[in-house]
Amino acid sequence: MFQKILLPVFLLLSSTLAATQAPDFNVTDSDGNTHNLYADYVNQDKVVVLEIFFTTCPPCATHAPYWKTLYENVQMQYPGQVEFFMLSDKSADVNTLVSQYKIDKNLAMPGVGSQGGSLEAVQPYKSGQFGPFYGTPTFVIITPGTGEVIYDVRGGGASSTMGLIQQEIDQLLAVPQCHILTTQGDTLKQYGLQVNIPGGNPVFSQVQDGVFSLENFSGLPSLPFYEMIPSKTDDPLNGVSTFDLVQINKQILGIAPFTAPWQFVAGDANNSGTITTFDIVEIRKLILGVYDSLPNATSWVFSPPLDSIFPQECPEFLAIKKGDVNGNAIPDSLQAALDRGAYGLHFELDNPDVTANERFAVNIRPEATVEVLGLQAAFRFDPEALEILSVRSGNLPGFDETCWHQQDGRVAVSWSSGYPETARAFEPVITLELRASRNTTLSEVLMPESSRLPAEVYDHEGIVHPMIWSAPARVVGPAVLTPNPARGFFVLSLEHANPEKTEVRLLGTDGRIMWAQHLDLVAGPNRLELRPESLPAGLYAVHVGGCTVGKLLWLGN
Repeated sequence: MFQKILLPVFLLLSSTLAATQAPDFNVTDSDGNTHNLYADYVNQDKVVVLEIFFTTCPPCATHAPYWKTLYENVQMQYPGQVEFFMLSDKSADVNTLVSQYKIDKNLAMPGVGSQGGSLEAVQPYKSGQFGPFYGTPTFVIITPGTGEVIYDVRGGGASSTMGLIQQEIDQLLAVPQCHILTTQGDTLKQYGLQVNIPGGNPVFSQVQDGVFSLENFSGLPSLPFYEMIPSKTDDPLNGVSTFDLVQINKQILGIAPFTAPWQFVAGDANNSGTITTFDIVEIRKLILGVYDSLPNATSWVFSPPLDSIFPQECPEFLAIKKGDVNGNAIPDSLQAALDRGAYGLHFELDNPDVTANERFAVNIRPEATVEVLGLQAAFRFDPEALEILSVRSGNLPGFDETCWHQQDGRVAVSWSSGYPETARAFEPVITLELRASRNTTLSEVLMPESSRLPAEVYDHEGIVHPMIWSAPARVVGPAVLTPNPARGFFVLSLEHANPEKTEVRLLGTDGRIMWAQHLDLVAGPNRLELRPESLPAGLYAVHVGGCTVGKLLWLGN
């Protein structure tokens, strides 16, 4: 659904009537052409620059070359949008003298003498109505559309005066470079714009660099208003993750209510006007891949601007990404930008050898106890070698069939809660029920996949941590710890299936890692003498590559 705005140009006219306006004039130049200030210029949205001068004025002669160059430049820069006039303030300067002055100075702009009405035209500017008159030359700029006067543009010399006039013209005629901002104040980069013309066909423009103006559209008629409609329907997952579901849960439960109006728009996935658990269901389907896009909402929606006029002023559209209640969508990317924790959380994924037609379970276990508010992950699997029967959790409340989805050799998992739940070290948090179609090793046919859905866990403080995957070491037979109890050192003897770099860890009774050391294991028997430093006395679980191989009573160093 598009949001749209009416952009009434005529409102700008009423807002500027209080400004000091130039009196109208009708003059005949030295070439016999007549000019009406408003009918021919101001009302045609043209800038008018007046030079009050006289033909024997020495400073005017000094300014003449710079005046000539400026005129030529703006005529090229803004063709048909600017006109200069020279208006003499002396009765002796008849049109023939003005014509000769123009020839002598090689000037091309219209020049008007006393016979052509110059005295009447300059009189208001010499009367003090617009400010003190300091003599000739005096330069006056009259703004397009409004007739507002910019009086006595004057620099430190001829060159600087022309530079100031150029700046004023640029500001008056420069096309507004308009932007659509996201909820975080970033510029939305790529989107579509549609202008509806009463009685005509809509005009479309595709913005690629985040900047738009009426110059994006060709063939627009002159109208008192335009109806402009922005749209963006791509990258539905940009900025959307299970972390958003955590925050929507907290809003529903009243734990951490939304603080910005746009969050209610972003979280209302089905456009019902309310935030409910059904919105969580709909967004989770998008995350898991059940939906390619939300069925009742476009990827981005736009709020109408406030007190904005176009084209003289840019409409203040606000771009809101559906499903992204924390506002982390990147306006020029298909990837989301999460504020990640300083460290990843290690999760262990079983890697057994399996035989054809065997039904087995694969557990995902955290390697340290963590309080979690949510998690998400995805895996690619070979559907010719593996069948996903179900995904379950024994300790995540509310984890059911809506929290996982498989399609086209991919299974995704997303769970969230408003309250933290304890995931204990090396206890299964997610279990995949599988069936093998052939003899294989699991890691050959099932592997983590993060290109579409980054593997993340959200802790009780709302910090996002990437999941770092590891597989248990493939220990063959029992491990032996000697001496046990031990003081100062102990020897770990074990037989390993293949050469591997792994890590030996000592975990306390609360599941925290108290000591660790990286090792190179060889295939076959391994005898490892280990000397933990600064390890308090106590009972420790010994893990090799995340697999418990025994318990050690440590007496200290």
